[in-house]
Amino acid sequence: MSKTSLDRRVVTIMNHIHAGVLYCKNDRYSTILYANDYFYQMIGYEKDEFAILFSNRFADLVVDDVAPILISVKEHIALGKDLDFEYRMHNKKGEIFWIHDTAKYDPENDSWYVTIMDITEMKSLKYERERLEFYLNNMPNKIVICNLDTTIIYKNRQAVQCSYFNSEATSLYQLERGHVLVKSLDEILCRASDGETQEYETRYRKNGVFIGHDKNRLIPIRNSEGKIMNYMQVSEDLLAKSDGLTRFPTRSMFEYYFYCFTGSRPDTPVHLMIIDVDEFKGINDTYGHRTGDEIIRMTARKLTSMLGSEDYICRFGGDEFLILFVDQALENIIKKARYVLNTALSPDSIGGTTIRITYSAGIASRGSGDDYESLLLKADRALYRTKANGKNNIHIFNGS
Repeated sequence: MSKTSLDRRVVTIMNHIHAGVLYCKNDRYSTILYANDYFYQMIGYEKDEFAILFSNRFADLVVDDVAPILISVKEHIALGKDLDFEYRMHNKKGEIFWIHDTAKYDPENDSWYVTIMDITEMKSLKYERERLEFYLNNMPNKIVICNLDTTIIYKNRQAVQCSYFNSEATSLYQLERGHVLVKSLDEILCRASDGETQEYETRYRKNGVFIGHDKNRLIPIRNSEGKIMNYMQVSEDLLAKSDGLTRFPTRSMFEYYFYCFTGSRPDTPVHLMIIDVDEFKGINDTYGHRTGDEIIRMTARKLTSMLGSEDYICRFGGDEFLILFVDQALENIIKKARYVLNTALSPDSIGGTTIRITYSAGIASRGSGDDYESLLLKADRALYRTKANGKNNIHIFNGS
């Protein structure tokens, strides 16, 4: 088939298609019987030049091994299927580019109707995306990317496999609402929409036990023109750094939270309680450290059950715990503490042994000039007064 044998209107149409259109023999070279102008633009050769240099052998431009392609061609013919391949070619300048090749077999003339498109840019984007996903999936942090309306469009492997993330959540609201500490999610998103990277903690619990605790950064992602297009939440697992027995945050995390909360909401009531297990050393010496560890875990469950959504707790050391109560009346906090102390009325069975466990607590309310250290000192003094007065009780700091 030659170009002159085609209707002029057909030739005009073919030459205005932004894809290579060819008619090729079904031989090992895919010898070209016809090609439109766009094909020759793709390869950089004039039609006559290509015929002289390559004898119209299309396969001579292919960089990749054509042997498996030829095998696949025979299989497709036998099955009556069209061809669909991606492979690399070179042009006159020696540049390598990717093409997408689709072809339909003409059994009457043992030839192929072929269409090829340059997909180099698409391949490059795909490669870059795959490389980016490789990096993201090998990061230790959980990464979630969402649109400006918070619809989730991407989660890396760590986020997908996270046991406490809601796997059915389709938005950041569904994923994090009710778990954010100190700030509201609306406030975080509002500030992120102004281009500010936001830091915040999220906490998850089930049956009175912390199952997840993350430190997050919400990062606005901008396009080349500086317009915010997406948000990326990067979550660091704080439980991995927490106390092994209780899964509670560390002392340094507790102090950091105190300053975050009081800095963000300076007028909100804040109370600090120190509570410990009475005669814990004697229990350890009598029943062993395994029993002591179980008592610590059991106490942690009791204390977790009385925490409000923004209250914070840590194991201060040994058998001592710190609890930060926020935005609550002191009377309500005393009731909660009494509830824990009253559990001493019912002896606990631990490892088959019945042990009566009691607690002592000291509570201090934050004054206008109190920082973390001064409030901690007040609560510690209150605890000391409880111990001095016979233990198994609560004392409220009142200046002495």
